[in-house]
Amino acid sequence: MLSANRFTKIAFLLMSGAVVACSSVPASKSSVSSSTGLNSVDSISTEQKTRNEVAVEFSSNPALIGEPVGVRVSGLTPNATISVRAERRGGWRRDELYRSEAQFAADHRGEVDLTTDQPLDDRWSPAGPYGLFRTMRSTEQPPPESLSKGKISISAFDQTGRRLAEKVLLQQASKEPLQETPLGPEFPGAFVLRRVGSDPLPAIIILGGSEGGDSAARASAPLWAARGFAAVGYPYYSPAWGDQPQQIPGLPGGFADIPLDKLIDVRGALSKRGDVQTDRIGLLGTSKGAEFVLAAASRIDGFAAVAAIVPSDVIWEGWGAGSTSGQTSSFSWMSEPLAFVPYVGIERAIGGVPDDQRVAMRVPHAEGRMAFPARVEAARIRVENIDEPVFLLGGGRDQVWDSGDMAARIAARRAEAGLITETLIFATASHGIGGPPHQPTGADSALARESGWRALQAFFERHLK
Repeated sequence: MLSANRFTKIAFLLMSGAVVACSSVPASKSSVSSSTGLNSVDSISTEQKTRNEVAVEFSSNPALIGEPVGVRVSGLTPNATISVRAERRGGWRRDELYRSEAQFAADHRGEVDLTTDQPLDDRWSPAGPYGLFRTMRSTEQPPPESLSKGKISISAFDQTGRRLAEKVLLQQASKEPLQETPLGPEFPGAFVLRRVGSDPLPAIIILGGSEGGDSAARASAPLWAARGFAAVGYPYYSPAWGDQPQQIPGLPGGFADIPLDKLIDVRGALSKRGDVQTDRIGLLGTSKGAEFVLAAASRIDGFAAVAAIVPSDVIWEGWGAGSTSGQTSSFSWMSEPLAFVPYVGIERAIGGVPDDQRVAMRVPHAEGRMAFPARVEAARIRVENIDEPVFLLGGGRDQVWDSGDMAARIAARRAEAGLITETLIFATASHGIGGPPHQPTGADSALARESGWRALQAFFERHLK
């Protein structure tokens, strides 16, 4: 527990015209530095090559997901124009080939360094180690069998389309072996992932968003386990999307009256394992998962830190199996549905109207707030009841809901209560800004994802270790 009489300071900064950041604790240089960890192209060790032998080189291979990796092409004709292409296997519901490509000019030494060189065709800006990876998009074509999961093929081409060099980068979630165990039969689909061993570790309970199932936890857990945490994947609902069967039987099939108090049982199960530091358990929720962790932490005392990515400051209406339009809450507490804000015209966002009447999901949320001001206050999450440090990351152009505005409301409420809150609000960022910066990200959200990932790691390191 934290002292309630501490002094809290919140600072608002405008950076690069794109981000508004507010934090109640001073940011260390390591948490805000734009350094990639690569001093220069000279940090890339190279083998002795014959003159004019073109080669693709990496600063590290295998590379740890979430950490910067330098890519350099050497042996080129000085000042030559080349294209650099990256391809990998990816996709959510089906296997697809993902690709990115950009043009560069070699320097006087015949080298292109993607860490420092800006693409000629402005495929991304500014230059940096993540640009080639975050701009990868689906080709809607199947990947070649040779390109297995975790491998990224990076090639250099001349202006005629002739391949000059190719090398495969292996990305790993962890450079050490990880072990996974189920959390328990009463938690369908839940698991604990950690480094091999039995020594007690700080833990992070991971909750995904409206996509349901365990996909968010499966993507995130290895990254946190590799960084010395016991990563707890906690799926809490599992819809049957389209003609697909329910991924995790035994979980609710709709977002209706999801029990927040189940987290008490999750923490109890972790305390019995012996390999978790029970006084150092944090919560990490994204989107609806952020709504979940904030609402739960405002009622359950004792979590060491809470991170809410693209959060909501209120409880919203539920949907799907087991719900009734305008009458069902997303969440419940001790079997009692919580007060919620209804949507206005949600069918316009989910395909129940002609295409020319469709709107972004942000609209039913915004119009719901305007139409039901009394219900907004009743449904407000009492974030001032969370004594523990809170991390918030929001986007001003979030088209799912206005996470930037709602993060600011949460931060202001907690500032009034003198509570520790670290808040990053990026004015141009969208909804998909959680996770490591190598993931596909639009230009307006690239800074949010990179800065947010770095700050989130520092937050959990500071408060859980």
